[in-house]
Amino acid sequence: MKNFFKTATLLLVATFVLQSCTSNETDEDIVSDEQIITTDLADKIITTATSLNDYNFFVSNASKTNCGLLSITSGYFNTPEGDHFPFTFSNTESLEMWLTQYNDAKLQAFNATGVEFSDEDFFITYISRPTGFSGLEKRESMLDYFENCDYGFGDTPDYGLPFTDISSNCDSNAEIHYWITGDDGTFEASFETSSLNSAEDTLDSYNLQNNTNYTLENVKVGSLKYITPNQETLRLSTIKELTNYFENCMLSRDASEDDCLNFVYPLQVNRTNQQMNEIITLENDDDLATTFGTNPSELAFVFPINLLGANGTAITIDTNEALETALDSAATYSN
Repeated sequence: MKNFFKTATLLLVATFVLQSCTSNETDEDIVSDEQIITTDLADKIITTATSLNDYNFFVSNASKTNCGLLSITSGYFNTPEGDHFPFTFSNTESLEMWLTQYNDAKLQAFNATGVEFSDEDFFITYISRPTGFSGLEKRESMLDYFENCDYGFGDTPDYGLPFTDISSNCDSNAEIHYWITGDDGTFEASFETSSLNSAEDTLDSYNLQNNTNYTLENVKVGSLKYITPNQETLRLSTIKELTNYFENCMLSRDASEDDCLNFVYPLQVNRTNQQMNEIITLENDDDLATTFGTNPSELAFVFPINLLGANGTAITIDTNEALETALDSAATYSN
């Protein structure tokens, strides 16, 4: 009997020790490898949820506003391959008139370039009143107008993109004009190169010839002359235009950051960690972006979920791998 109690006691202790050892599970241990949302996939989910092309942005807000529609819209169509066509809409007093001119511009663009541009290829440079001192080029300014009809004096464009803010290295058919500024921001001199990667050597030569010691911290891109594939010459000069170009050395945003795919709501996500296990219902893009912005490795989609392409394609997703594949090829769903 004594041996029986000793054996039972040992088993109880062993069970307790085993439970103690296994209680330190990580979130990854609780959620299976197939379900884990990686940081990379979470970033793609958030990008898709928060992306809104200029066409959808304008039409969505113009359809809801009680303010009169601004008369002038200036911009361009541009594909990731560099096909380009500029436009200006005028005397648009209603969204219906705007849409008519938009469709006319797409037809003109096709006749001029042979390219069938999509809504994803549409970029607004500014919107304006005929007598406006300056147009509205920032999305926040356009939103402010659509919400409370406040136009003010328009946006004052910002010029001079700091060289150190540029992450890409463009070797393309562009002529780049630089400013050299003193430590107090005053203009000192200028030079030109055909690519970013030759800027430092050109600056070194300038310093040697002029007995100066400027660094790239003193350099800003003032403007850029760009030759499109159909040999059209364009000059980019505002920070907005230059930033957009240097994202991928073209006039359009990166094709991976588009509005070609949209999540269909509501959808459900399982949040599992050591403190909880709950099902969250997401109703819109804001919910999705917020939820996946923190600890995505705790999350798992309740499959199947559905995506809708801008070209009308409906996609049913059953795994994380299938979701990542769809998001990586999102641009194909805009054609």
